[in-house]
Amino acid sequence: MGLIKDYKKVGFSKALISLYSGKLLMDFGMKIFSLFLPIFLYQQFRDINIVIVYFVVTSLGYFLLGAWGARLINHIGIKASLIIAVLWRIPYFWAFYNFSDNPWAYLILAAVSVSMVRTFFWLPFHTESALLSDKKHRGKQMGILFSAASLLSIAAPAVGGFVIENWSFTSLVIVAVIFVVSSIIPFFFLPRTKEEYSWSYGETFKYFFHPYNQNMEIAYMSKGLVDVIQAVFWPIFIFSILDEKFQTVGLITSGVLLVGLILRLFIGNLLDKFHKTKLVKIGVGLNATAWLLKIGVVSALQVFIISTYHTLALVVLGTSVDTLVYEKAADRGHYADEYTMIKEMAINLGRVVGLIFIAVLLFFLPLQVSFFVAAFVVLFINLLK
Repeated sequence: MGLIKDYKKVGFSKALISLYSGKLLMDFGMKIFSLFLPIFLYQQFRDINIVIVYFVVTSLGYFLLGAWGARLINHIGIKASLIIAVLWRIPYFWAFYNFSDNPWAYLILAAVSVSMVRTFFWLPFHTESALLSDKKHRGKQMGILFSAASLLSIAAPAVGGFVIENWSFTSLVIVAVIFVVSSIIPFFFLPRTKEEYSWSYGETFKYFFHPYNQNMEIAYMSKGLVDVIQAVFWPIFIFSILDEKFQTVGLITSGVLLVGLILRLFIGNLLDKFHKTKLVKIGVGLNATAWLLKIGVVSALQVFIISTYHTLALVVLGTSVDTLVYEKAADRGHYADEYTMIKEMAINLGRVVGLIFIAVLLFFLPLQVSFFVAAFVVLFINLLK
């Protein structure tokens, strides 16, 4: 009853609702698709290194273009930037719809498109989230919003696996693009916010490499690498364990996400009562052990059990880190977008450096070595204070 009473106190501005309505539609479309993307690329090229190169290029593209996009937002505003980001998804999906005609050409188009999507979307989205959320109830607000995202995400993998198994990957692309493009509608209802990004392109990199930001950036680099290991190597690994059945992968993933739904609300409530950094440390410990357990997975049952445990770890760490990030950005007032840009650059540089390192390891060791790397690297998220 206390939990319900606490959540009754939470309110949302119309702007925050519009922002996350668009994000939820986009997430649903992307999560129908993204779980199966690394599997699809691996099937097409039969070379894990090509899959790694694709994700390295897209992360490097955002790392290099992010500051340029931030400067551009000064002229077009946050609302227009989010709308442009949605429009860049169209050539991205068009590339995968026609992929079999010329795989390399369309892979390049997809990489360019997703780099532009990230450049126009993530900085304004995170900045707007920090500015629109309520400091007093931010943990509960994020818990509710992330739980709503989880509710949609529960169906997404199962829907995606069903579509691929019964029709084709191109059919999945069509379904995904319908939801993603429809996300543009709520963004039209956002207020015309203009956040002044005060650093030049060169100054952004100067501040990025300043020793003062070292610990924070190492923490975010670690988070970026762990996230991409979860998104790329884990789906390919469980796909092989589950006899290369897309629908089974989707159903198990949906079942695991169901467990995380209530957990997000519970953790979101805790965030407003306990120190965020303590929950980050707990989340780091849970995640490290979850990755070590994943190394020994050999059956569908083990995939489900250990993934469920990892979901708890991800909920604790993800919700606490995201809430802490928004607090840090909001506390910087006018410099919310500058802080967010440094964070985004660190996340993507971590992916680039980490993926290259894993690619070298994979010449000598099996795919599970990436899970060991994740278990070690996640410890550095504790540097986030």
